[in-house]
Amino acid sequence: MKNTITKVILAVLTVGLLQAWLGLFAGVQAQRAAPETKYPEKSFEHFWRTFDDKYALFDTKGVDWNALYRVYRPKVSEETTDDELFQILSDLLGHLNDNHVTLSSKNPDRFFSAGYLYQLFSGTGGSANAYEAFQKMMAERPVPKHYFVKGLQEKAGGIFAYGWAEDSVGYFHLNSFANLDASREAIDEIVKAFRDAKAIIIDVRRNMGGDDRVGKVIADRFSDKRRLYMTIRDRNGPNHDDFADPKEWYVEPDGPAQFTKTILLLTDRTSVSAAENFALAMKVLPHVVQIGDLTSGCFADAAEDELPNGWSFSYSYNLFTDHRGFCWEGIGIPPEIRQVNTEADIRQGRDRVFEVAVAIIASGGLEPK
Repeated sequence: MKNTITKVILAVLTVGLLQAWLGLFAGVQAQRAAPETKYPEKSFEHFWRTFDDKYALFDTKGVDWNALYRVYRPKVSEETTDDELFQILSDLLGHLNDNHVTLSSKNPDRFFSAGYLYQLFSGTGGSANAYEAFQKMMAERPVPKHYFVKGLQEKAGGIFAYGWAEDSVGYFHLNSFANLDASREAIDEIVKAFRDAKAIIIDVRRNMGGDDRVGKVIADRFSDKRRLYMTIRDRNGPNHDDFADPKEWYVEPDGPAQFTKTILLLTDRTSVSAAENFALAMKVLPHVVQIGDLTSGCFADAAEDELPNGWSFSYSYNLFTDHRGFCWEGIGIPPEIRQVNTEADIRQGRDRVFEVAVAIIASGGLEPK
């Protein structure tokens, strides 16, 4: 049995989980292959017990896991089919509202995620077209090119794109938090390029996460002094509130230069995992204001395990809290100024979130926190 601890960030979704969505929406389930090895009761017990012993967010989410056992366990017997068991386990997981909680099987291919992004498509009977539209959207930069004076330059293998929105307003977007060394080099070049700007817009929309260390490296270039921004505690005991000692993360000045003038951080529901932890770092800085929509609402790391019948699943094993000790799991970080783009805006090549950010900078109306 494997029990590999991994950083199951949603960057994996773009190559793994999202591919599973595509298969699901395209109707892969319609082509049934040979039945899987069946151990329905044993598999349910292993599944429920693993979450009971290791999942870190029951108390945070207010979930009574024992009550759910009494509801779902009677539904499973030795006669339960694979299709029925998959649905029962999916229904059980659905109460957790956690993008990092997943269940998948082969032969046939089936996939379920307990979080918002999956619900976005499957909740209304998603389709392959819905997935493809999402995949296309995520592959593009969020702000149309016509907003920039001389277009955008890319750094770190396309992770960063940066340019001037106006002569005095810098902008950069990250599509993931990856490649620590290349990202460190890229952010130092970007800060140097924008040293004379009166403000910078940082965009983490359409960002599926990655390495939290990259987020800290970037945030350090905008820090005025050392500040606590995040605490992590690993679940380490049989009780739902058993946790190891906290690990504290601080944002602090680092690198050859810091930019501490006005910064506007753009977020939305496609700002996921490490992008959200980066937002926690930026939110403690007095010169940063978040604009857009709430982030996705999944912060924790996850582990993988396997059921006796061969199915794979993942669960969040630690608790992330902000500098005040509050956990935003299942909620997402709210912006100070909420603005969302409509489908009509997107079709017309308009980004109202970006426009509001530029207008606020132009008005000089941004007050330090």
